Amino acid sequence: MAKKNKRILNVWLLFGVATLLLSAAWLMKSFPVLIFAALAPLFAITDQAREHASPWGRYDLILLALSVGMLAAHAFDFSYTLIVLLQAILFTLVFVGYVFAYKSLGARLGKFTIIFFWLGLEYLLLKLPWNNKVIYLADALLLKPDWYSWTSYTGYLGVTLWILLANLLFYMSLFRASGFNPYIFVSAILLVVAPIIYSLQAEGSMITYSHMMQLYGFAVKGSLPEKYSLQGEFIARTTAWVSVLIILLSFVKNYTRKK
Repeated sequence: MAKKNKRILNVWLLFGVATLLLSAAWLMKSFPVLIFAALAPLFAITDQAREHASPWGRYDLILLALSVGMLAAHAFDFSYTLIVLLQAILFTLVFVGYVFAYKSLGARLGKFTIIFFWLGLEYLLLKLPWNNKVIYLADALLLKPDWYSWTSYTGYLGVTLWILLANLLFYMSLFRASGFNPYIFVSAILLVVAPIIYSLQAEGSMITYSHMMQLYGFAVKGSLPEKYSLQGEFIARTTAWVSVLIILLSFVKNYTRKK
């Protein structure tokens, strides 16, 4: 019984850390470094959901943490509650989808499945008419465009990929059952710092949220960098197709296993 209580406490601790980090990251938009580790505890909760006979309680905690974080992105303006809840449900499905893919295909892709699904979902939402209502993970750095001048190569949602990869490394170094890994932790710090240093020293214009909305929005198109006009959000688009492939393979594998 004591062991069970410890496990439950651990889940709630992870939930609390994730909620605090997400809220602080979105509220401190002038220095949003916490966003690079805010999702890491949710990766750990997903591990427990994957191994638990009834994972829905864990998914509820992920949903609640994402909801609070996204509401913080709107400065806790409760008029956005419905929009926030709908988006939080969609992104909770990213973690549900990871568990489904893991149980169907095994551990080959690992947590990269979450990255594929998250970016793919952002691209899907970007293609919908209400794309300007969506909170993109990259928006956490909206006030720090000098941190990502390299988006001229990746597109705006390359920032989302950057944030997700950093969260993956912080999860691997801090929140796995194997304990603290100093080498991966240093790698996570370098992954956050190196692109910022490069960006501060690089010359040229970055791709911003407004550029993305001009290309994918439904308003009058403005002037865009030629390269971006041609390739768009190619990284997010690629992950969307990879996500479709993973989901299809998971369903096929699951179906053949039942037969």
